Amino acid sequence: MAGEFVVTRNGRDTFHDEESLRRLAAAGLLAPGDLVYHPMLGRWLYAREVEEVRAELAGATALGRPVNALPVLAASNGHAVAGFALGLVGMLPIVGILASLLGLYFSGRGLRIAHTLGGRGQGLAIAGLVLSIIFLMPAVACGAILLGTM
Repeated sequence: MAGEFVVTRNGRDTFHDEESLRRLAAAGLLAPGDLVYHPMLGRWLYAREVEEVRAELAGATALGRPVNALPVLAASNGHAVAGFALGLVGMLPIVGILASLLGLYFSGRGLRIAHTLGGRGQGLAIAGLVLSIIFLMPAVACGAILLGTM
């Protein structure tokens, strides 16, 4: 095959002949999502689309050597985030009562969920509880004053 293949990975270009590209794929060092410039076709392809290395890529995956497996995203604690946000909204005079009460509820749930997630979101849940408790009393006082003047 005339010409060289160009492999782009993480912003770096490397040049390979066909045999070198096959060895790279067989060793599991060429990911199916890497960009490869095909010299005969004159265009960029994903490595999984290049006919010359398709069998080697399939073999590397079948042998249990997936390249650059995507990291598992850790689960987030949405209840803790909601409790913290509602605790902050609790400082508003009129909606503060409802926001603080909901902040207490969601922060409590966030603490329970944080226990199952290995502590993920525990700090936000505690901060939401503290803010909700702190802002609940002034919100109730402002609400009482506003209702008393009407």
